[in-house]
Amino acid sequence: MEFQIEKSGPISIVRQIQNQIKLSIATGVLKKGDILPSIREIEKQTGINRGQIHCAFLALRQSGLISLNPSKRMTVAISAAAPDSLNKKCQELTDDIIQRVRRIGISPIAYVRYLSRSVQQNEHKSPFIVYVDLDKQTAVRRAEQLSQLWQAAVFGLSVDEYKLALAHRNQIRKVLVNHLAYDEIQPIPSRRIIDIIPIQIYYTAQTIKALQRTKNNSSLLIVLPNHAIPVARVIVDQLHKLINRKALSISWIAVNTVPDFGQLLDSSQYDRILVSPGARHKVPAGQYRISRILQLEMEFDREGLEIARIRAGVIA
Repeated sequence: MEFQIEKSGPISIVRQIQNQIKLSIATGVLKKGDILPSIREIEKQTGINRGQIHCAFLALRQSGLISLNPSKRMTVAISAAAPDSLNKKCQELTDDIIQRVRRIGISPIAYVRYLSRSVQQNEHKSPFIVYVDLDKQTAVRRAEQLSQLWQAAVFGLSVDEYKLALAHRNQIRKVLVNHLAYDEIQPIPSRRIIDIIPIQIYYTAQTIKALQRTKNNSSLLIVLPNHAIPVARVIVDQLHKLINRKALSISWIAVNTVPDFGQLLDSSQYDRILVSPGARHKVPAGQYRISRILQLEMEFDREGLEIARIRAGVIA
């Protein structure tokens, strides 16, 4: 592929490289296994400093879009092409806008900046993409992660806020949820067609390593937010599979029923106390330094995340 770089433009060179590779993957120009030009080749073609190219590749590797193959070449790690009809419609709309902007005597580049500001203001008033979770703080935190990864506006809502937004005829069209919350959110009625997009969430590699250091015959307690209690058995089964220790006992408790974490720690009933993401705000910050407490961290499934990005209409 050839890169078109605007060296004096408002978008950084690193971001331009990332965006062009992302767009090529989203439109199907690049597919899983395709080899990308080397840093040296891009440097020769564009005259860009190789350090900037390296930064762009590093960010794409961290997002799971590209990977390093055995021959030390960067290859596309996933296929997530948007439907051809969508690409065609976007191109037709773009061509029409450019022609109309030129006819009224405005620079297309200048109009893009104006449009960007207007879109941002509009999406704050009436979001297009939201992440909905049973817990408000978790929803906001994960929406912020998605906004940063996709460079798009994603807003976090609790289930009650989502229902209220639908009642007020909000323009929400794409709803991102984790698999545990999907069954509760999917049946909520809406006056318009809304795409409910589940994204699998896993424990981070660091959390898994910490869990697997658990000794045989240990007794664990997982502290869950109230709304997670109905699926506590599913969560515990997942933990059993991850830890895989003999005679391991895992109990659970709702965070709002814990009167004093200090007393819980003083008790010798449990060898370790695991705190789920939706319950972390209830634990005094200083107590996370205690080795018996493990704060469970979770992350989005990378390949599923890219498929969700395309479904959510974030094509670049």
